[in-house]
Amino acid sequence: MGRRCTARGSGRRRAGRVGGGLAALLAGLLVTGCAAFDTDDDVRRARELAAELYPGELEVVDARILFPETTGSEVTLSVEDDPDAAVRFRVDAGKDRCDGGPDCTDALREAVDRARREARDLRAMREAFDGCGHPVLAADEKLTAPWIEARVSDGTLDEVLARAGACAQRWVTARAEQGPKEVPGWVTVNFAAPGTAEGLPAAKKRLPTVLRLTHGPRLAALAGKAYYVAAYPVGEDAGHTVDAASARLRIVSPLAERQAFSRRIDASVLPALRATYPEAVTSGGAGMGVWRLEPGTVRRMRGYVLFCERPPADGERCPGDLAALVTSDPRGRDAEVVDVLTDIRDERGVLRLPPQ
Repeated sequence: MGRRCTARGSGRRRAGRVGGGLAALLAGLLVTGCAAFDTDDDVRRARELAAELYPGELEVVDARILFPETTGSEVTLSVEDDPDAAVRFRVDAGKDRCDGGPDCTDALREAVDRARREARDLRAMREAFDGCGHPVLAADEKLTAPWIEARVSDGTLDEVLARAGACAQRWVTARAEQGPKEVPGWVTVNFAAPGTAEGLPAAKKRLPTVLRLTHGPRLAALAGKAYYVAAYPVGEDAGHTVDAASARLRIVSPLAERQAFSRRIDASVLPALRATYPEAVTSGGAGMGVWRLEPGTVRRMRGYVLFCERPPADGERCPGDLAALVTSDPRGRDAEVVDVLTDIRDERGVLRLPPQ
């Protein structure tokens, strides 16, 4: 899993030398191709534990160093009778500790139990969405929000939300069968454009399904473009009804697009604000907040723009003493002020805004 070198056992440097030492270390790695931190001893220890507790059932499939720690590795094992499960736990052979504690036997047992629960949860998600015509492309690491393909537009919106809501209902029903604590109050579904799956990065096929569907580069590629997220409320009735008609839809955009949105929404809304507050200034960064699409359309969205009645006397940035509830197009243009809220912070100055 890694080539043995000497830097791992060298200990921590004094604080004043960390920056230079790290730079020199990385430069040396580039020249020599040598892994200054390796996983060999930790993998060996993980294999010993697996052979002792689960003979013939677990196989090491991956390991990574716990950088910037100087010791320990995260070791991943597959499970013979469950190709979906990924057993992950931290092993520090030098200190004979696992997952931060002294009992490696218990740590591995807990890791196996956790892996089987995650695999069960992933199967429930995939069976629900795959079974109703929307194969799962990926899922967040907590396995609470699947990615599926769907063409979202004004013309398809109601149908898309209804179909995905039906899939979500299947998923919630399956989770309810596992126990009442497994039923969430809301279900989240991420929508990628049709055809997205073909170009997504893929993890190694030998890795368990959980790792392949939560693969970091895969999730990063999906989040690299603006996408829609639907949140469905789940009822407290006996059937745990997913209310597709009350789904909340929003757009999630990459950072650069949100920053551009912030600039455009400020420029678009200030003329309307200054009709009532002639010296109004915005606090900036409105695009970093939550903006939800108006019901029934993807052409208008609403959110809050924080502003001050006049520039702060000390020349500091406006912290946002007032909040304008605003609608605009998805690019932050054609803004309209729906309402202005004045009592938006508690006695400690913490922002308190009602849902849009």
